[in-house]
Amino acid sequence: MKHDTFLSSDQKTRSHFICWEPDSEPIGTVQIIHGMAEYIERYHDFAQYLNNRGFIVVGHDHLGHGKSTSATEAKHGYFGDEPVNFVLEDIHQMKEWIENNYPDLPHFMLGHSMGSFALRNYLQVYKSEISGAIFMGTGKNVAMLPIALSLTKGLNRIAPEKQNKWLDKLAFGSFSKNFTETGSFNWLSKNQENVRRYENDPLTGFTFTNNGFYTLFRLVDGANHDGWAQNIDQDLPILVISGEQDPVGEFGKGPRNVAKELDEAGIKDVFLVLFAEMRHEILFENEKNEVYKVIGTWLQKRLDLELKD
Repeated sequence: MKHDTFLSSDQKTRSHFICWEPDSEPIGTVQIIHGMAEYIERYHDFAQYLNNRGFIVVGHDHLGHGKSTSATEAKHGYFGDEPVNFVLEDIHQMKEWIENNYPDLPHFMLGHSMGSFALRNYLQVYKSEISGAIFMGTGKNVAMLPIALSLTKGLNRIAPEKQNKWLDKLAFGSFSKNFTETGSFNWLSKNQENVRRYENDPLTGFTFTNNGFYTLFRLVDGANHDGWAQNIDQDLPILVISGEQDPVGEFGKGPRNVAKELDEAGIKDVFLVLFAEMRHEILFENEKNEVYKVIGTWLQKRLDLELKD
């Protein structure tokens, strides 16, 4: 695994990224877009699994996450003054780096949680060809979104860098009530060892700033506005994959609705997989190898279909 950086779209932060390369001749690339309040190195085990199947894996830390914080604005959970543009442009920069370094390989993109909403926005803006997209831990719950957007827009204007614990509790506080284990992050995983690691890691679970929440809600809005799926290439294979006990996806309702909207928009290859007992972080459950296998098999089948065309 190799660490490197690129100049973020904010023109002042060195965005950190990792490239995992297989020992064998590579057959494709997978770009991982991580979720809220985490960082790309958490995906090391999954990346190694994909390496063993012949895939190069690359991903960066979003602005305000992991090692992608500037010397002058080091606060985690802060994206800058053009936050959504910066998020999407940095994803695109990472994609261009992959294509420049591995120009002859098929390219896939995987977004988890906030990363899935970012990817759903990205695919509406950038029509460049890829071989497939994976939306993991995604959702469709937009009932309170107009209020959240209006509130956070004002807060972002007044105090963008202020961490907002009240808003964090309002947005996610009810998630933990659905499960018997103690702690505010029990909804992440039924694998409580993973939950403890998350709680004890200073680079995960931090509270977003007002700017961060405004960015998150704008990404959710952009991923769910009326007709969003009609802006995506109909020939793009898409895998929607989640745990059915994930409150972000309203316990399966959200991913089902996302897959339905993609299908109704004419996307020709939409595949939905829900794991009945798993929660939000399906790559960190005790049964993660089942998830790995589903994703690896889906990637391989899309490559096989591409070779036949």
